[in-house]
Amino acid sequence: MGEMLQCNYRATGDKKGISLIGKTNCLWFGPDPEDDCNITFGIRSILIIRSNYIASVSKVDYDIMHQRFGHLSKDVIQCMQKHMQCFLEIHFPTEDCVCPGCALGKMPNRAFPENERHATNPFEQVHSDLKSSPVTLYWKFKYIITFYNDYTSHTWTMLLCSKVAVITAAKDSLEMVHIQHNAYIIGWMSNAGREYKSDLFD
Repeated sequence: MGEMLQCNYRATGDKKGISLIGKTNCLWFGPDPEDDCNITFGIRSILIIRSNYIASVSKVDYDIMHQRFGHLSKDVIQCMQKHMQCFLEIHFPTEDCVCPGCALGKMPNRAFPENERHATNPFEQVHSDLKSSPVTLYWKFKYIITFYNDYTSHTWTMLLCSKVAVITAAKDSLEMVHIQHNAYIIGWMSNAGREYKSDLFD
């Protein structure tokens, strides 16, 4: 409310509802029907006025709930609506629309051929890969580097702020193996990405 008032919105209303009126749009807050005391107010609708038309946006739709529940199917959300108290009233689409996240998640990958060769001693073969996070993590971490021990299947990871830090992470992992296990990494496997290709890394 304070943010809206600082942006020159005008507030009017009573216990039936509150309107925040701006130069180009109006937001209306109504009491929560589940709240008997009418203390909790929530956004009921947003009117966006542009030149010669008005567009109305509903509060919650199927797409939003589908994404918030981790891309559940329409059947599962309908079942939740039937068996859960106070579940939101959602309008379900009659036609199945393609969700980009679901489509990417269900794409089959061609399986890698089986490799009969396995390490016979710890640290004989270590696999490394760098992954980028879709969101910036705490302390501005954006990348995750993994080191996988082929013999023990033990994996350790490090969080990185940039790809430049890969060389430092690799040095730290080599030192950790040497100090904690009194051993050396003999074989190193990676996808030969640019972050692994440098004279310094070699």
